[in-house]
Amino acid sequence: MRPINLLPPEVAQQRTRRRRVAIGLFGVLAYLLLLGVGMLYWDSKVDAARDDLDRQAEVNLSLEREVAALGESAEMQTQYQAKADLVRYALVSDVDWGIFLNDLARLIPPRVWVETFSGAIALEAVPGVVGQVTFGGIGFGFPDVSAWLRALESDQFAGITGPWVTTVAQSSIGADAVVTFSSTAVLTTAALTDRAETLIPEVP
Repeated sequence: MRPINLLPPEVAQQRTRRRRVAIGLFGVLAYLLLLGVGMLYWDSKVDAARDDLDRQAEVNLSLEREVAALGESAEMQTQYQAKADLVRYALVSDVDWGIFLNDLARLIPPRVWVETFSGAIALEAVPGVVGQVTFGGIGFGFPDVSAWLRALESDQFAGITGPWVTTVAQSSIGADAVVTFSSTAVLTTAALTDRAETLIPEVP
């Protein structure tokens, strides 16, 4: 038998409308839920991407600092080398005249004394030659002048070679007869110092 619906048609229509409203609300809620889940998912993706960007920015900053440090180091090395070259150039023909004269004083013959001395550095020196020295002295006789030349030529006085008497003349000091003379010698590289290297600080 067919069921008999005794309810008025208005009740059936209200039930149908309520059911449709409920279905619509459920659909809206489901949509909002899916939308919220999607937003949370994409927010997490965005946050992760931002974290990655922040980490990469820190790495880039660290690399930039390292590059800047290397650049400063290279610039400092260039400045150091330029100053070192300047010191070497300034002292390329450096002679410690104090040591030179001190060594000379130990070898002067007992009957000879030096009155004048001058030394000159050659700007364009011959290989092995850095300049010339000139002496003016007095001895009691010609043998004393010869002894002077032998002293300059000795192996005990490194730094000069080729001593030569340019002038010699008899004279007197009071009642004593003396001989005045002038002599020259070539200044060699053995007279040079290594002060350039000692003045340049070592850089590890």
